Amino acid sequence: MFIDAHCHLHFPQFNRDRDEVISRALDANVVMINSAVSPDGISSTLELSEEYDGVYATLGLSPQELDDSVVDETIELIKENRNGIVAVGEVGLDYHWVKDRESREREKINFKRFIQLADGLNKPLVIHSRDAESDVLDMLGQWDMDVMLHCFSGTIKEVKEAVSREYLVSIPASILHSKQKQKIARETPLELTVLETDSPFLAPKPGARNEPLNVKKVAEKIAEIKGMDMEVVEMVSTENAKEFFGLGF
Repeated sequence: MFIDAHCHLHFPQFNRDRDEVISRALDANVVMINSAVSPDGISSTLELSEEYDGVYATLGLSPQELDDSVVDETIELIKENRNGIVAVGEVGLDYHWVKDRESREREKINFKRFIQLADGLNKPLVIHSRDAESDVLDMLGQWDMDVMLHCFSGTIKEVKEAVSREYLVSIPASILHSKQKQKIARETPLELTVLETDSPFLAPKPGARNEPLNVKKVAEKIAEIKGMDMEVVEMVSTENAKEFFGLGF
């Protein structure tokens, strides 16, 4: 069994064949953690987790969403649906799309609210940290929480800091062509590694649509990098994800 620890099955890229994509993954024993990143996506994310055994929901908000009313709405929806989710996220900081200082400070305020929310709900956190890894780690360092760094792209020093805190580092399918992701996988102990596709993004082939079935290719590449059997990567990464998300199967 494999666990795709982060994907977006409700995104419009899957509108024409969503059921087939999910079925392909389930037939290959791939469990999916589906992540909402806006209030509009919350209902469809929850519906998919109710419709399919093997699809679980996390609810969060893209960091670049700075509208207070949207942040308030998302927090209330997460509270209302706390029993139907396995984590809060993805949430965090994004300095790739958000450039000016004032907006970045607003992102930090919102991120802190989601950290407090997850802490209050006793839920783990799935973190988005694009070009903002240092500030994300600084903020998380003030809390004692279960953290998964989705598609982490920090420096090796930052990877080592995350590892020292026993955060999970989630390796995406772009590891097949990204030298940076290959270095991060090499530096992250398998005991703190989980696998993801970030479908429909970050496909093994740049520019292609990604899907959860490709999580197997992530395991194969990590096994190659670490010089171990793919079955070991499969087993350990799956147990890591099961423990983090509290999955009872």
